[in-house]
Amino acid sequence: MGRRYQRPVLILLLERAEQMKRIPLRIDVTEIFGGGSPQHIAGTLFAPETVSMSPQIVMFAAPGGGYSQGYYDIRFDGLSGYSQAEHHIRQGIVLIAFDPLGVGQSSVDRLADLTVEILAETGDLFVRTVMERLLAGTLEDALAVPDTVFVVGVGQSLGGGLTILMQGRHASFDAIIVLGKSAIHTQLPQPSRAQFAATRTATLAYTRDTPADQQISDEAAGAIVDYAYAFHWGTEPQALRDADLATGFNPRRITPPWGSATMPIVRVMRAPGALRDDAAKVTVPVLLAFGERDVSADVRLEATAFPHSNDITLLVVPRMAHMHNFADTRALLWRRIVDWARSQAPAPADTFPEPTRHETA
Repeated sequence: MGRRYQRPVLILLLERAEQMKRIPLRIDVTEIFGGGSPQHIAGTLFAPETVSMSPQIVMFAAPGGGYSQGYYDIRFDGLSGYSQAEHHIRQGIVLIAFDPLGVGQSSVDRLADLTVEILAETGDLFVRTVMERLLAGTLEDALAVPDTVFVVGVGQSLGGGLTILMQGRHASFDAIIVLGKSAIHTQLPQPSRAQFAATRTATLAYTRDTPADQQISDEAAGAIVDYAYAFHWGTEPQALRDADLATGFNPRRITPPWGSATMPIVRVMRAPGALRDDAAKVTVPVLLAFGERDVSADVRLEATAFPHSNDITLLVVPRMAHMHNFADTRALLWRRIVDWARSQAPAPADTFPEPTRHETA
């Protein structure tokens, strides 16, 4: 996309909190609806105390269905090391976690009006507005950032589908990272063949034109869904797993700080081929990451959904279920994300000096 986010000098103001700086964000996206009740997307910008990377990597991270921006900054009494945001800012990366419409702290009053197209368009508006304000220095408090910014879209599960949609339809990012989302057919893993078949069947007939009120939940379709098996590996702390799912899911009866009581009614994103056309339009580098137990029937085929990407990397993380940031092996995933993003960002011009030319007689 031609490195659209560039500027000679960037001054950014950030509030100091703990070992990382945070800015709460709230962006008006009402214009996408052409009026009606005000619609806002909420997010949080996390940044290191000092920024020295060049180019500066900025990641926009969208959560999965039933989860919120807090998924990228999990805090739990008695446990540490579950914040992906904290890990990334320690590596010099700016991370912006956000709630898509219908999720968490974003507007949730028009759930029935939300389509995958609207989610992609409002998400793209959020990214572009935040980047414009970053580059203009119109956020708070000052942080000097190098001249060039490399913008990476990150999405987990439903957020991964949203990231594909945003890139395919609007070219929102310089590269994308799709976590636990199949662009071919998302299929929730289950402990028995019967349970797997029931959850799989629930979405087979959906198309992009299926109205929200006809996109029924797995439970409404008669499936008994074992979310604990799908989302969590057995070695994870029991207290953390209980905090996530013990009071129910879809809908949640009690919402943990990383959860969302609501989610967009876009189960069509789990239907076979639902993301095919948008994934085929992606031309930027793609990192596809899955847990050992996740939503792809054959991870080796996932790269085929992105025929025009110029760089595709596939990662399968051991001892990890669908909700990656709870896994004991989450740090392996986070390190690979950072390393991959750095490998894709353009090197400073002085890294490649002009070759020495020798005159020949």
